[in-house]
Amino acid sequence: MLGMNLWGTIYNTAFMFGWAGARGYKAVKFCNQHPEAAWDIFLYCLCGAMGQNSIFLTISQFGSLTNTTITTTRKFVSIVVSSLLSGNPLSRKQWGSVIMVFSGCLTRFTSSGGRRFTNILIIGDCYGRDLV
Repeated sequence: MLGMNLWGTIYNTAFMFGWAGARGYKAVKFCNQHPEAAWDIFLYCLCGAMGQNSIFLTISQFGSLTNTTITTTRKFVSIVVSSLLSGNPLSRKQWGSVIMVFSGCLTRFTSSGGRRFTNILIIGDCYGRDLV
């Protein structure tokens, strides 16, 4: 992960500042003229870094299946809440998809008697083994 982020930084820096007309100079000039935008960009980058660390820690401690379940559930809840708050109703096909996703998550949870997710919260893994 460190290597990927390091090389990404090197390539992005070269792309943004590698020649006289590169866009990085315009971005720095804009941030100098609008310091509040620079603060927003910093917070955005900080949230992205925290998200990457959360994904890395989840995969390394609990495995990719747990990370996929968390991601699917988060996106599912996000879509439903967004639809309800914005007033944009879901079509019948979309509600059918919501029901399929919810039933899949619910089936996985109930098939383990809730042990998988409870053990994850108590520093375990999705197979009921303690990691501590």
